[in-house]
Amino acid sequence: MSTDLFDRLGVPERIREIAGYDLFDPDLRTSLDAIAQRSAGLLEAPVSLVSMVLDMSQFIIGSHGVAGWVAEAQGTPAEWALCTHTVLAGEPYCVVDGRTDPRHADNPFLRMTGLRSYLGVPLIGRGGHALGAHCVIDARPRIFSDVDLAVLNDGAEKSMKLLDAYRLR
Repeated sequence: MSTDLFDRLGVPERIREIAGYDLFDPDLRTSLDAIAQRSAGLLEAPVSLVSMVLDMSQFIIGSHGVAGWVAEAQGTPAEWALCTHTVLAGEPYCVVDGRTDPRHADNPFLRMTGLRSYLGVPLIGRGGHALGAHCVIDARPRIFSDVDLAVLNDGAEKSMKLLDAYRLR
């Protein structure tokens, strides 16, 4: 991983805020899975995530349609995660077709999973930091609409309200 990426993601206040949630609570995970399932259904996408992006990895805390090694690992390296781009931008991030997009054409996650398009919105914590993302990922190229973005923003707001109920301190 590049030192620059680690430095940009590893801001101590941001990491402390992520650590302040009980991310392993099974009730929280079930509720976040339901949000991901709702977004996937409304946007007709095979995969949806609610994730936290740590300094070196993406940690999936809610999901729909995730299988194989990604499900077993409950995440990916940060440099492979499209949600990392959402977190670093602090605003919605879209990839119409990862195979033809020069920013993502060599991404191992996309190559190994066959997924191609992405729309994600940041999860903004109380401290104003982008902690993670709520997204949909599709196996076909897609142009996402403002309605799609509104669905994800709604899911992100619901995710943050849930997370706030699972604060450790």
